[in-house]
Amino acid sequence: MGSQSRKKTGNWGETLVMEHLLRQGYELVARNYHCRYGEADLIMLDETGLLTCVEVKTRRSQKFGPAEYSVGKKKLKALAATMNAFLYEHTEYPEIWNLDLAIVEDFFPGKSAEILHFRSVRIDE
Repeated sequence: MGSQSRKKTGNWGETLVMEHLLRQGYELVARNYHCRYGEADLIMLDETGLLTCVEVKTRRSQKFGPAEYSVGKKKLKALAATMNAFLYEHTEYPEIWNLDLAIVEDFFPGKSAEILHFRSVRIDE
């Protein structure tokens, strides 16, 4: 799969997750926030008002294994640094935030994509 195709698939998955979370009572703060440390796919306020970074992984096949295994310590540390940069720029938010992982699985033709939502992913230092 080419770079453009992966980007298109990723954007599709992010939109699907964002719409799903909006229906769950989340509020969008930022999408694809970039800084020198990396990118946060979605930054949202959850239904309780807690600032939440949502990392989205979209899979159209099981060829490379479960998507949740593709988020390693290096990515988690980059997300933490990215959120710290976001909070430095956006002092209107408290420094307490949460990390969620959303997996979009679209393996089976003719069947709607499934969203797996892991809340409060732990970042070990």
